[in-house]
Amino acid sequence: MINIEKMLVPNYGTRGTHKPIAIVDHITIGKRGSVINTFMNPGGNSSHYLVCRDGAILQFVDLTNRAHTNGIVNTPKSPLVRQMGGINANYYTATIEHEGYLGNGIDGELTEAQFYASCWLHKWIQTEVIRIYGNTISLNSHQVIAHNQIDSKKGTCPGVNFPWTRLYAELSIADSMDIEHYEERLQSLQGEGSKRAVAYAIAERVRDLGNKLNDPKWGSNAATKLSWLYPVMDIVGGEKTPTGAYNRVMELYKTAMGNGQYSPEGIRKLLLFEPLMKERGLL
Repeated sequence: MINIEKMLVPNYGTRGTHKPIAIVDHITIGKRGSVINTFMNPGGNSSHYLVCRDGAILQFVDLTNRAHTNGIVNTPKSPLVRQMGGINANYYTATIEHEGYLGNGIDGELTEAQFYASCWLHKWIQTEVIRIYGNTISLNSHQVIAHNQIDSKKGTCPGVNFPWTRLYAELSIADSMDIEHYEERLQSLQGEGSKRAVAYAIAERVRDLGNKLNDPKWGSNAATKLSWLYPVMDIVGGEKTPTGAYNRVMELYKTAMGNGQYSPEGIRKLLLFEPLMKERGLL
């Protein structure tokens, strides 16, 4: 079982006569520290859970209570929300925030650890709702929805790159298992994929830096950080410029995440960046 760290906040309400019948996924722009500060501030926002980028799970509001994060119902895209009429969706949902950061929060990309932790949390919420309320939240696209399906003014939250296809595919498997057997599945997946998870994290961080190279405010800082990768490029190849470092890591990532015979070598080369990036605080 994944540990859930409780950090209960003062911002919540009662569910009244309602039961949770859906799970709503969100993305944050700020890191976990800023999310905690926001939720701890009396009178502020709140969500039931936060899945952090390292896979940690924080709980801010008890599942039997109503969090505040969904906001108003505004031209909803979700059939379930339309069916509920104008009732505030916070009354009948459980909410999951996913930690992002400036430059990625709106995109909605998740780390591997974050993705699997989120899958487990969806299953755990389903299990708890059955235990507490006796009703089942099916882990499908009808009852697991995006924030923007409640309020169409919320843009793309949880992000244009939020892995919906992969999430629904994994949740369909979770839906067919009890939580004990699903935990065994996740342990197996993460054991085999631990190197891939680190490779993903390396590529994601470099991608974020590369996307900032032309930014007037952050470009110089991003270029400096990419230049820190040059010593490893003596081994993996590539042009020793910020753009060259970015391009080489993206090439290796494409190879690593493929299913061809060179995938293991791509992962091996990406992992060569790990010690240096941790030393420099990039991971």
